[in-house]
Amino acid sequence: MANSYTKTRIRKITRLFGLIPLSSDSIASFYRKNAIVQIQTESGTYALKPFIRNLFLRSSTIHQIKTTADYIQLLMNSGFSYMPKWLTSNSGTLWTLNQGRPFYITAWIKGRNLENQEDFEKLGRALATLHTTSSRFLHTKGPFTLKQIRFWQIQDRLFRRRMAKAIQTNERNRGWYKKYGKSCKRLSDRAWTDLRNPEIVDLLEKELFRPALIHNDITSPNVIISDDGQLFIIDWDHIKIGSVYVDVAKALMNTTQFNPDFIQSLLKGYEELYPLDRTERKLISSLYGLPREAWQATRFPNRPRSREMLDIMEQTWLLRLKAMDLLDEWTNQ
Repeated sequence: MANSYTKTRIRKITRLFGLIPLSSDSIASFYRKNAIVQIQTESGTYALKPFIRNLFLRSSTIHQIKTTADYIQLLMNSGFSYMPKWLTSNSGTLWTLNQGRPFYITAWIKGRNLENQEDFEKLGRALATLHTTSSRFLHTKGPFTLKQIRFWQIQDRLFRRRMAKAIQTNERNRGWYKKYGKSCKRLSDRAWTDLRNPEIVDLLEKELFRPALIHNDITSPNVIISDDGQLFIIDWDHIKIGSVYVDVAKALMNTTQFNPDFIQSLLKGYEELYPLDRTERKLISSLYGLPREAWQATRFPNRPRSREMLDIMEQTWLLRLKAMDLLDEWTNQ
């Protein structure tokens, strides 16, 4: 996609949303060279984004963008304020198709990344607002957390097989496996044991009747504090009906950098609007402890990004363990 966003193409897409671009710049993300296009117009600055299909789903790209747009419209109608406004195209939809790929446009949010405890409290409140607001309008039933747990259990089994093979055959990352592999197994075993607790099993059964929308990709780059202090969550491509507990656990892992003050602030902000009982806290703590980065890295061991993830895990290992202890204390408060 390196040369796909010509000025002509950008102009054609933006005109479908009633905009005339004066200038445009492609912005890279960690994973993609042309992740988003910043567009300057007479009426302001906007973000043009190609919709990225979730490869884990069997549904088509068109089906996924339609579902995503429905969820975004629901949040916009309910007054959810932690998301950039999506523009409506001339055809009345929140997206358009160009050369077989869906695109959407939102307001451009100028600001900074998460920096302090107040920021993380805002993020906690934003997540709680998302989970509580959307739950009032949804009627889907399903084993939301259980479904994710089963998927992670498959990843854990694959990790163990790959680790055994790597150690035996002197494959790449053999040294890392020998140093941290058994510890990763212990973390997983501890979580799987906790998740078999009768109280958690009962909680997961009741969750069948408590659907909620989750962002599903809360990471530091996806959270912006605007110049006026408002927190915005961006990149909603993977929004879905899912587990609020998974959403919180992943947000803690992907944003707080194992900083105890940031962890406590995010949880404080969340519980201001969505109080959690001891069993719910235990579930989040257990999910947080799973070594998901190791599982992901070993899926594609020859990729530079995979080696990076393992290096980060090694550098932050003691901080991770301390963060898990902190969450255990939070569970028992």
